[in-house]
Amino acid sequence: MTLIRIEERRLKTLSRALAPVLLGIALAACQGGAGSHDAAAKPGGPERSTRMSDTRLLAPCPSSPNCVSSLADDERHRVAPLPGAGDRAASLAMLVAVLDALPRVDYERIGPARLQARFTSRVLRFVDDVTLYVHDDGLIDVRSASRLGYWDMGANRRRVEDLRQRLAERLEQPQPSHG
Repeated sequence: MTLIRIEERRLKTLSRALAPVLLGIALAACQGGAGSHDAAAKPGGPERSTRMSDTRLLAPCPSSPNCVSSLADDERHRVAPLPGAGDRAASLAMLVAVLDALPRVDYERIGPARLQARFTSRVLRFVDDVTLYVHDDGLIDVRSASRLGYWDMGANRRRVEDLRQRLAERLEQPQPSHG
């Protein structure tokens, strides 16, 4: 064997050995300490802390800036909850109507109070996951996160604000009377 072939084999062996280690490090870095949040120490008042600690409604955002959540601790990831229609059933119906009117959105209802939506970008076909949890009083907690990449250029925050505007417009429309 020539010296070059021996070196190529050593390099391949080293690459095979290091690949799982580097992958593990990368995955740990991407998680950014998820799950290490203490709900009792959260700012934002006892109502928000109680909502989160009682039900663990939404997954926490990672440290990367490609996620927003109404239950986030920090301003970088925090958005306000979405307006609801007064009770869970009315808010869910309103959410379904809004999602049905949007392009490139697939969603499914998960249990009695949760919608899981997948938004796909027009050009590059990136997929972002949006979880919506509707409380008994109609208030809607939301989390929107990119599946890939580190920075989303504000796409998730804009999406949540667009949903907020669409819901507010529906709330302002006169409701038909039944009787």
